[in-house]
Amino acid sequence: MVPLILISKRCLAAKFMGNQKGKFYRFYDCIEGALYALLLFSLIVAVLSVFFDIFTSTPHYLKERNDLLGFVFFVLDRSLLALMLLEILHTIKISLEGTLKLAIEPFLMIGIIASVRRILIISVEIAHPPNGCSPSADLFRQYMIETALLIVLVLTFVVGIVLLRKNQGPQKNP
Repeated sequence: MVPLILISKRCLAAKFMGNQKGKFYRFYDCIEGALYALLLFSLIVAVLSVFFDIFTSTPHYLKERNDLLGFVFFVLDRSLLALMLLEILHTIKISLEGTLKLAIEPFLMIGIIASVRRILIISVEIAHPPNGCSPSADLFRQYMIETALLIVLVLTFVVGIVLLRKNQGPQKNP
Protein backbone atom coordinates (compact mmCIF):
# COMPACT_ATOMS: atom_id res chain seq x y z
CA MET A 1 0.00 0.00 0.00
CA VAL A 2 2.86 2.37 0.80
CA PRO A 3 4.37 2.21 -2.72
CA LEU A 4 1.01 3.11 -4.26
CA ILE A 5 0.69 6.11 -1.94
CA LEU A 6 4.20 7.21 -2.90
CA ILE A 7 3.36 6.79 -6.59
CA SER A 8 0.25 8.91 -6.25
CA LYS A 9 2.22 11.59 -4.36
CA ARG A 10 4.80 11.68 -7.16
CA CYS A 11 2.12 11.84 -9.84
CA LEU A 12 0.29 14.60 -7.99
CA ALA A 13 3.52 16.51 -7.46
CA ALA A 14 4.31 16.20 -11.15
CA LYS A 15 0.76 17.29 -12.01
CA PHE A 16 0.98 20.48 -9.97
CA MET A 17 4.35 21.46 -11.41
CA GLY A 18 2.39 23.12 -14.18
CA ASN A 19 4.24 24.42 -17.19
CA GLN A 20 7.66 23.77 -15.69
CA LYS A 21 7.53 20.20 -16.86
CA GLY A 22 6.04 18.86 -20.02
CA LYS A 23 3.54 16.05 -20.20
CA PHE A 24 6.32 13.64 -21.03
CA TYR A 25 8.17 14.38 -17.79
CA ARG A 26 5.00 14.00 -15.71
CA PHE A 27 4.27 10.72 -17.45
CA TYR A 28 7.85 9.60 -16.86
CA ASP A 29 7.59 10.40 -13.13
CA CYS A 30 4.42 8.31 -12.85
CA ILE A 31 5.97 5.40 -14.77
CA GLU A 32 9.12 5.59 -12.64
CA GLY A 33 7.07 5.44 -9.46
CA ALA A 34 5.09 2.47 -10.77
CA LEU A 35 8.29 0.61 -11.67
CA TYR A 36 9.73 1.28 -8.21
CA ALA A 37 6.52 -0.10 -6.69
CA LEU A 38 6.76 -3.19 -8.89
CA LEU A 39 10.39 -3.65 -7.86
CA LEU A 40 9.46 -3.28 -4.19
CA PHE A 41 6.71 -5.87 -4.57
CA SER A 42 9.10 -8.28 -6.34
CA LEU A 43 11.73 -7.91 -3.62
CA ILE A 44 9.17 -8.46 -0.87
CA VAL A 45 8.02 -11.65 -2.63
CA ALA A 46 11.68 -12.72 -2.93
CA VAL A 47 12.31 -12.18 0.81
CA LEU A 48 9.16 -14.09 1.70
CA SER A 49 10.14 -16.95 -0.60
CA VAL A 50 13.59 -17.12 1.03
CA PHE A 51 11.98 -17.50 4.45
CA PHE A 52 9.50 -20.02 3.04
CA ASP A 53 12.47 -21.97 1.67
CA ILE A 54 14.08 -22.01 5.12
CA PHE A 55 10.93 -23.27 6.83
CA THR A 56 10.11 -25.90 4.22
CA SER A 57 13.69 -27.23 4.15
CA THR A 58 13.83 -27.78 7.90
CA PRO A 59 12.37 -31.31 7.80
CA HIS A 60 14.58 -32.24 4.85
CA TYR A 61 17.80 -31.29 6.64
CA LEU A 62 16.91 -32.47 10.12
CA LYS A 63 14.93 -35.67 9.48
CA GLU A 64 15.88 -37.01 6.06
CA ARG A 65 19.53 -35.99 5.86
CA ASN A 66 20.19 -35.76 9.60
CA ASP A 67 22.61 -32.93 8.84
CA LEU A 68 22.44 -30.29 11.56
CA LEU A 69 25.64 -28.53 10.45
CA GLY A 70 24.42 -28.34 6.85
CA PHE A 71 21.12 -26.94 8.07
CA VAL A 72 22.84 -24.26 10.16
CA PHE A 73 24.88 -23.14 7.15
CA PHE A 74 21.80 -23.27 4.92
CA VAL A 75 19.83 -21.06 7.33
CA LEU A 76 22.77 -18.67 7.69
CA ASP A 77 23.18 -18.43 3.92
CA ARG A 78 19.48 -17.82 3.31
CA SER A 79 19.25 -15.33 6.19
CA LEU A 80 22.12 -13.29 4.78
CA LEU A 81 20.44 -13.37 1.36
CA ALA A 82 17.23 -12.09 2.94
CA LEU A 83 19.21 -9.38 4.75
CA MET A 84 20.76 -8.28 1.44
CA LEU A 85 17.30 -8.08 -0.14
CA LEU A 86 16.00 -6.08 2.83
CA GLU A 87 18.90 -3.63 2.49
CA ILE A 88 18.01 -3.19 -1.18
CA LEU A 89 14.38 -2.61 -0.16
CA HIS A 90 15.53 0.03 2.31
CA THR A 91 17.58 1.74 -0.40
CA ILE A 92 14.58 1.82 -2.74
CA LYS A 93 12.38 3.17 0.06
CA ILE A 94 14.84 6.03 0.58
CA SER A 95 14.74 6.74 -3.15
CA LEU A 96 10.93 6.76 -3.16
CA GLU A 97 10.80 9.16 -0.23
CA GLY A 98 12.39 11.69 -2.51
CA THR A 99 15.61 12.43 -0.68
CA LEU A 100 17.78 14.31 -3.09
CA LYS A 101 21.16 13.18 -1.84
CA LEU A 102 22.48 9.80 -2.85
CA ALA A 103 22.84 7.46 0.09
CA ILE A 104 25.96 5.39 -0.46
CA GLU A 105 26.03 3.59 2.90
CA PRO A 106 23.20 1.10 2.10
CA PHE A 107 25.11 -0.04 -1.00
CA LEU A 108 28.25 -0.55 1.07
CA MET A 109 26.25 -2.57 3.61
CA ILE A 110 24.87 -4.77 0.82
CA GLY A 111 28.44 -5.33 -0.38
CA ILE A 112 29.59 -6.31 3.11
CA ILE A 113 26.73 -8.75 3.56
CA ALA A 114 27.29 -10.29 0.12
CA SER A 115 31.03 -10.67 0.76
CA VAL A 116 30.55 -12.23 4.19
CA ARG A 117 27.96 -14.57 2.70
CA ARG A 118 30.44 -15.71 0.05
CA ILE A 119 33.19 -16.17 2.66
CA LEU A 120 30.86 -18.42 4.66
CA ILE A 121 29.94 -20.42 1.56
CA ILE A 122 33.63 -20.88 0.73
CA SER A 123 34.37 -22.09 4.26
CA VAL A 124 31.59 -24.67 4.01
CA GLU A 125 32.77 -25.79 0.56
CA ILE A 126 36.31 -26.26 1.89
CA ALA A 127 35.14 -28.22 4.93
CA HIS A 128 32.57 -30.27 3.00
CA PRO A 129 33.48 -30.48 -0.70
CA PRO A 130 30.56 -31.06 -3.09
CA ASN A 131 29.86 -34.63 -4.17
CA GLY A 132 32.30 -35.82 -6.79
CA CYS A 133 34.96 -33.25 -5.90
CA SER A 134 38.10 -34.25 -4.16
CA PRO A 135 39.89 -31.52 -2.26
CA SER A 136 43.15 -30.68 -3.96
CA ALA A 137 45.92 -28.23 -3.20
CA ASP A 138 45.05 -26.20 -6.31
CA LEU A 139 41.37 -25.92 -5.34
CA PHE A 140 42.32 -24.98 -1.77
CA ARG A 141 44.69 -22.27 -3.08
CA GLN A 142 41.92 -20.84 -5.29
CA TYR A 143 39.55 -20.74 -2.32
CA MET A 144 42.17 -19.00 -0.18
CA ILE A 145 42.87 -16.37 -2.85
CA GLU A 146 39.15 -15.68 -3.20
CA THR A 147 38.74 -15.49 0.57
CA ALA A 148 41.65 -13.05 0.88
CA LEU A 149 40.20 -10.82 -1.83
CA LEU A 150 36.80 -10.89 -0.15
CA ILE A 151 38.36 -9.94 3.19
CA VAL A 152 40.12 -6.99 1.54
CA LEU A 153 36.81 -6.01 -0.05
CA VAL A 154 34.97 -6.16 3.30
CA LEU A 155 37.67 -4.06 4.96
CA THR A 156 37.46 -1.53 2.12
CA PHE A 157 33.67 -1.30 2.53
CA VAL A 158 34.04 -0.84 6.29
CA VAL A 159 36.63 1.94 5.80
CA GLY A 160 34.24 3.57 3.33
CA ILE A 161 31.39 3.49 5.86
CA VAL A 162 33.61 4.87 8.61
CA LEU A 163 34.78 7.72 6.36
CA LEU A 164 31.21 8.50 5.29
CA ARG A 165 30.00 8.66 8.87
CA LYS A 166 33.00 10.71 9.92
CA ASN A 167 32.42 13.27 7.15
CA GLN A 168 28.65 13.50 7.72
CA GLY A 169 29.00 14.92 11.19
CA PRO A 170 26.38 14.43 13.90
CA GLN A 171 23.29 12.56 12.69
CA LYS A 172 19.74 13.15 13.80
CA ASN A 173 17.88 10.10 15.03
CA PRO A 174 14.22 10.07 13.93
